[in-house]
Amino acid sequence: MKDRAPSFTRHVLAHGAVVANKFWYGDGSPFLGPSFTAKKTADRQDEIIALILKAAKKAEKTEDKQLANAFHDLADKLYNCHPHHRCGSLACPECARAFQKAKTAAQETVISKLQKSRPKKQLVFVTIVPKGKTFSPGKFSRIDIIKANRWLKDTLKPLGKRIIVGSADLGWESRRGGSYIQLHWHLALCTNNPDRIEKKLKASFKRGMKYERHIDVKVARDYGFLPYVNKVIKLPDLLRRNRTYLPELLLALDQTEPLDLLVFTQLRLSAQEGRLLLRPI
Repeated sequence: MKDRAPSFTRHVLAHGAVVANKFWYGDGSPFLGPSFTAKKTADRQDEIIALILKAAKKAEKTEDKQLANAFHDLADKLYNCHPHHRCGSLACPECARAFQKAKTAAQETVISKLQKSRPKKQLVFVTIVPKGKTFSPGKFSRIDIIKANRWLKDTLKPLGKRIIVGSADLGWESRRGGSYIQLHWHLALCTNNPDRIEKKLKASFKRGMKYERHIDVKVARDYGFLPYVNKVIKLPDLLRRNRTYLPELLLALDQTEPLDLLVFTQLRLSAQEGRLLLRPI
Protein backbone atom coordinates (compact mmCIF):
# COMPACT_ATOMS: atom_id res chain seq x y z
CA MET A 1 0.00 0.00 0.00
CA LYS A 2 1.16 3.51 -0.81
CA ASP A 3 2.23 5.96 1.89
CA ARG A 4 0.43 9.29 1.49
CA ALA A 5 1.29 12.46 3.40
CA PRO A 6 -1.53 14.71 4.66
CA SER A 7 -2.25 17.73 2.52
CA PHE A 8 -4.30 20.69 3.73
CA THR A 9 -5.27 23.84 1.82
CA ARG A 10 -6.99 25.84 4.60
CA HIS A 11 -5.97 26.41 8.23
CA VAL A 12 -2.73 24.67 7.30
CA LEU A 13 -0.84 25.45 10.51
CA ALA A 14 -3.80 24.55 12.72
CA HIS A 15 -4.36 21.24 10.94
CA GLY A 16 -0.68 20.45 11.19
CA ALA A 17 -0.60 21.26 14.90
CA VAL A 18 -3.29 18.67 15.64
CA VAL A 19 -1.88 15.79 13.59
CA ALA A 20 1.60 16.40 15.03
CA ASN A 21 0.44 16.37 18.65
CA LYS A 22 0.28 12.81 20.04
CA PHE A 23 -1.75 14.07 23.00
CA TRP A 24 -4.91 14.31 20.91
CA TYR A 25 -4.58 10.66 19.91
CA GLY A 26 -4.39 9.47 23.53
CA ASP A 27 -6.92 9.25 26.34
CA GLY A 28 -6.26 12.61 27.98
CA SER A 29 -8.82 15.37 28.45
CA PRO A 30 -11.34 16.03 27.04
CA PHE A 31 -12.92 12.62 27.67
CA LEU A 32 -15.19 11.50 24.82
CA GLY A 33 -16.85 8.60 26.61
CA PRO A 34 -16.07 4.90 27.18
CA SER A 35 -16.89 3.96 23.58
CA PHE A 36 -14.24 6.31 22.17
CA THR A 37 -11.02 5.37 23.91
CA ALA A 38 -7.82 5.24 21.89
CA LYS A 39 -7.90 1.42 21.94
CA LYS A 40 -11.50 1.12 20.74
CA THR A 41 -10.90 3.72 18.06
CA ALA A 42 -7.85 1.82 16.78
CA ASP A 43 -9.95 -1.37 16.58
CA ARG A 44 -12.59 0.55 14.67
CA GLN A 45 -9.88 1.75 12.27
CA ASP A 46 -9.14 -1.83 11.23
CA GLU A 47 -12.85 -2.50 10.75
CA ILE A 48 -13.21 0.58 8.55
CA ILE A 49 -10.26 -0.38 6.34
CA ALA A 50 -11.75 -3.85 5.81
CA LEU A 51 -15.11 -2.31 4.93
CA ILE A 52 -13.54 0.07 2.39
CA LEU A 53 -11.59 -2.76 0.73
CA LYS A 54 -14.81 -4.77 0.50
CA ALA A 55 -16.46 -1.80 -1.25
CA ALA A 56 -13.48 -1.62 -3.63
CA LYS A 57 -13.94 -5.26 -4.62
CA LYS A 58 -17.63 -4.65 -5.22
CA ALA A 59 -16.80 -1.69 -7.47
CA GLU A 60 -14.29 -3.83 -9.38
CA LYS A 61 -16.95 -6.46 -10.04
CA THR A 62 -19.18 -3.81 -11.61
CA GLU A 63 -16.16 -2.56 -13.60
CA ASP A 64 -16.31 0.87 -11.99
CA LYS A 65 -12.53 1.36 -11.99
CA GLN A 66 -12.67 5.00 -10.91
CA LEU A 67 -14.69 4.19 -7.78
CA ALA A 68 -12.57 1.11 -7.04
CA ASN A 69 -9.39 3.20 -7.25
CA ALA A 70 -10.89 5.84 -4.95
CA PHE A 71 -11.66 3.18 -2.33
CA HIS A 72 -8.20 1.65 -2.65
CA ASP A 73 -6.57 5.08 -2.27
CA LEU A 74 -8.60 5.76 0.88
CA ALA A 75 -7.75 2.35 2.31
CA ASP A 76 -4.06 3.07 1.61
CA LYS A 77 -4.29 6.37 3.44
CA LEU A 78 -5.91 4.87 6.56
CA TYR A 79 -3.65 1.80 6.57
CA ASN A 80 -0.55 4.00 6.61
CA CYS A 81 -1.82 6.29 9.37
CA HIS A 82 0.40 5.68 12.41
CA PRO A 83 1.86 7.73 15.32
CA HIS A 84 4.79 9.03 13.29
CA HIS A 85 2.82 9.71 10.11
CA ARG A 86 -0.81 10.73 10.59
CA CYS A 87 -3.10 11.00 7.57
CA GLY A 88 -5.31 13.79 8.95
CA SER A 89 -8.41 12.51 7.15
CA LEU A 90 -11.94 12.83 8.51
CA ALA A 91 -12.52 9.32 7.16
CA CYS A 92 -9.87 8.05 9.58
CA PRO A 93 -11.40 7.19 12.99
CA GLU A 94 -8.17 7.99 14.83
CA CYS A 95 -7.57 11.36 13.14
CA ALA A 96 -11.25 12.34 13.29
CA ARG A 97 -11.18 11.61 17.03
CA ALA A 98 -8.01 13.71 17.47
CA PHE A 99 -9.64 16.69 15.78
CA GLN A 100 -12.81 16.17 17.82
CA LYS A 101 -10.76 16.39 21.02
CA ALA A 102 -8.73 19.39 19.86
CA LYS A 103 -11.82 21.33 18.74
CA THR A 104 -13.65 20.50 21.96
CA ALA A 105 -10.73 21.71 24.09
CA ALA A 106 -10.50 24.99 22.15
CA GLN A 107 -14.23 25.60 22.48
CA GLU A 108 -14.18 24.84 26.22
CA THR A 109 -11.45 27.46 26.69
CA VAL A 110 -13.15 30.25 24.75
CA ILE A 111 -16.56 29.57 26.31
CA SER A 112 -15.08 29.54 29.81
CA LYS A 113 -13.51 32.96 29.22
CA LEU A 114 -16.75 34.26 27.72
CA GLN A 115 -18.79 33.14 30.73
CA LYS A 116 -16.38 34.76 33.16
CA SER A 117 -16.66 38.06 31.33
CA ARG A 118 -20.48 37.81 31.11
CA PRO A 119 -21.57 35.96 34.28
CA LYS A 120 -25.24 36.93 34.02
CA LYS A 121 -25.72 35.22 30.66
CA GLN A 122 -26.65 31.57 30.15
CA LEU A 123 -24.79 29.09 27.97
CA VAL A 124 -27.15 27.40 25.51
CA PHE A 125 -26.75 24.35 23.27
CA VAL A 126 -28.42 24.95 19.91
CA THR A 127 -29.30 22.40 17.23
CA ILE A 128 -30.34 23.57 13.76
CA VAL A 129 -31.79 21.10 11.24
CA PRO A 130 -32.41 23.14 8.07
CA LYS A 131 -34.73 22.37 5.23
CA GLY A 132 -33.14 21.10 2.02
CA LYS A 133 -29.76 20.05 3.40
CA THR A 134 -30.28 16.35 2.70
CA PHE A 135 -28.23 13.95 0.57
CA SER A 136 -29.40 10.52 -0.56
CA PRO A 137 -27.02 7.60 -1.29
CA GLY A 138 -25.14 8.21 -4.52
CA LYS A 139 -25.05 11.96 -3.88
CA PHE A 140 -22.83 12.22 -0.80
CA SER A 141 -20.08 13.74 -2.95
CA ARG A 142 -22.29 16.83 -3.28
CA ILE A 143 -21.89 17.66 0.40
CA ASP A 144 -20.09 21.02 0.49
CA ILE A 145 -19.36 21.95 4.09
CA ILE A 146 -17.63 25.24 3.30
CA LYS A 147 -20.57 26.49 1.23
CA ALA A 148 -23.06 25.25 3.83
CA ASN A 149 -21.24 26.98 6.70
CA ARG A 150 -21.14 30.21 4.71
CA TRP A 151 -24.91 29.97 4.23
CA LEU A 152 -25.38 29.24 7.93
CA LYS A 153 -23.44 32.34 9.01
CA ASP A 154 -25.47 34.52 6.64
CA THR A 155 -28.70 33.09 8.06
CA LEU A 156 -27.53 33.66 11.64
CA LYS A 157 -27.15 37.43 11.11
CA PRO A 158 -30.50 38.24 12.82
CA LEU A 159 -28.88 37.10 16.08
CA GLY A 160 -26.57 40.11 15.88
CA LYS A 161 -22.85 40.26 16.47
CA ARG A 162 -22.05 37.69 19.14
CA ILE A 163 -19.56 34.91 19.78
CA ILE A 164 -20.83 31.57 18.53
CA VAL A 165 -18.91 28.29 18.33
CA GLY A 166 -19.97 24.93 16.97
CA SER A 167 -19.67 22.48 14.14
CA ALA A 168 -21.44 20.98 11.18
CA ASP A 169 -22.74 17.45 11.69
CA LEU A 170 -23.87 14.64 9.39
CA GLY A 171 -26.68 12.41 10.63
CA TRP A 172 -28.14 9.32 8.99
CA GLU A 173 -31.94 9.53 8.87
CA SER A 174 -34.70 7.22 7.66
CA ARG A 175 -37.73 9.42 7.09
CA ARG A 176 -39.85 10.90 4.31
CA GLY A 177 -40.09 7.49 2.67
CA GLY A 178 -36.32 7.04 2.32
CA SER A 179 -32.90 7.19 3.95
CA TYR A 180 -30.45 10.06 3.62
CA ILE A 181 -27.71 12.13 5.24
CA GLN A 182 -29.01 15.22 7.01
CA LEU A 183 -26.53 18.09 7.24
CA HIS A 184 -27.20 20.07 10.41
CA TRP A 185 -25.40 22.12 13.05
CA HIS A 186 -24.74 22.10 16.77
CA LEU A 187 -23.81 25.47 18.26
CA ALA A 188 -23.01 27.04 21.63
CA LEU A 189 -23.57 30.66 22.58
CA CYS A 190 -24.30 32.81 25.62
CA THR A 191 -27.54 34.74 26.03
CA ASN A 192 -29.72 36.29 28.72
CA ASN A 193 -32.86 35.22 26.85
CA PRO A 194 -32.84 31.65 25.40
CA ASP A 195 -36.50 31.92 24.37
CA ARG A 196 -35.77 34.97 22.22
CA ILE A 197 -32.86 33.15 20.56
CA GLU A 198 -35.13 30.20 19.74
CA LYS A 199 -37.80 32.51 18.33
CA LYS A 200 -35.32 34.29 16.07
CA LEU A 201 -33.86 31.02 14.83
CA LYS A 202 -37.29 29.59 14.01
CA ALA A 203 -38.03 32.73 12.01
CA SER A 204 -34.76 32.41 10.06
CA PHE A 205 -34.68 28.66 9.34
CA LYS A 206 -37.54 26.94 7.53
CA ARG A 207 -39.02 23.72 8.87
CA GLY A 208 -38.66 20.62 6.67
CA MET A 209 -41.86 18.91 7.83
CA LYS A 210 -44.92 20.23 9.67
CA TYR A 211 -44.21 18.39 12.92
CA GLU A 212 -40.43 18.39 12.69
CA ARG A 213 -38.47 20.09 15.49
CA HIS A 214 -35.91 21.87 13.36
CA ILE A 215 -34.67 24.24 16.09
CA ASP A 216 -33.75 23.13 19.59
CA VAL A 217 -32.33 25.46 22.26
CA LYS A 218 -31.36 24.06 25.64
CA VAL A 219 -29.65 25.70 28.60
CA ALA A 220 -26.36 23.87 29.26
CA ARG A 221 -25.27 23.11 32.82
CA ASP A 222 -21.69 22.30 31.84
CA TYR A 223 -19.49 21.64 28.80
CA GLY A 224 -20.37 17.97 28.51
CA PHE A 225 -22.24 18.53 25.25
CA LEU A 226 -19.19 19.84 23.36
CA PRO A 227 -17.73 16.43 22.35
CA TYR A 228 -21.15 15.66 20.82
CA VAL A 229 -21.06 18.98 18.95
CA ASN A 230 -17.77 17.96 17.29
CA LYS A 231 -18.41 14.28 16.49
CA VAL A 232 -19.22 14.77 12.72
CA ILE A 233 -20.84 11.32 12.40
CA LYS A 234 -22.04 8.59 14.78
CA LEU A 235 -19.53 6.03 13.56
CA PRO A 236 -20.35 3.13 15.94
CA ASP A 237 -24.03 3.46 15.04
CA LEU A 238 -23.29 3.57 11.31
CA LEU A 239 -21.14 0.45 11.59
CA ARG A 240 -24.09 -1.33 13.19
CA ARG A 241 -26.92 -0.27 10.89
CA ASN A 242 -25.57 1.34 7.73
CA ARG A 243 -22.47 -0.49 6.53
CA THR A 244 -23.79 -0.46 2.94
CA TYR A 245 -23.49 3.29 2.40
CA LEU A 246 -20.73 4.06 4.92
CA PRO A 247 -17.85 3.66 2.41
CA GLU A 248 -19.42 6.29 0.13
CA LEU A 249 -19.81 8.63 3.10
CA LEU A 250 -16.17 8.06 4.07
CA LEU A 251 -15.08 9.09 0.57
CA ALA A 252 -17.01 12.34 1.00
CA LEU A 253 -15.50 12.92 4.45
CA ASP A 254 -12.01 12.38 3.04
CA GLN A 255 -12.62 15.32 0.70
CA THR A 256 -13.52 17.58 3.64
CA GLU A 257 -10.76 19.11 5.75
CA PRO A 258 -11.43 18.54 9.48
CA LEU A 259 -11.35 22.17 10.57
CA ASP A 260 -13.69 23.24 7.77
CA LEU A 261 -16.53 21.82 9.87
CA LEU A 262 -15.89 24.37 12.62
CA VAL A 263 -18.35 27.23 12.96
CA PHE A 264 -17.26 30.37 14.78
CA THR A 265 -18.24 34.02 14.68
CA GLN A 266 -16.39 37.04 16.09
CA LEU A 267 -13.38 34.75 16.58
CA ARG A 268 -10.25 33.78 14.68
CA LEU A 269 -8.61 30.35 14.62
CA SER A 270 -4.92 29.80 15.28
CA ALA A 271 -2.61 27.20 16.81
CA GLN A 272 -0.01 27.34 19.55
CA GLU A 273 2.09 24.55 21.06
CA GLY A 274 0.04 21.80 19.44
CA ARG A 275 -3.32 23.23 20.51
CA LEU A 276 -6.09 25.08 18.67
CA LEU A 277 -6.94 28.58 19.82
CA LEU A 278 -10.11 30.57 19.22
CA ARG A 279 -9.51 34.22 20.03
CA PRO A 280 -11.87 37.22 19.83
CA ILE A 281 -11.37 39.42 16.79
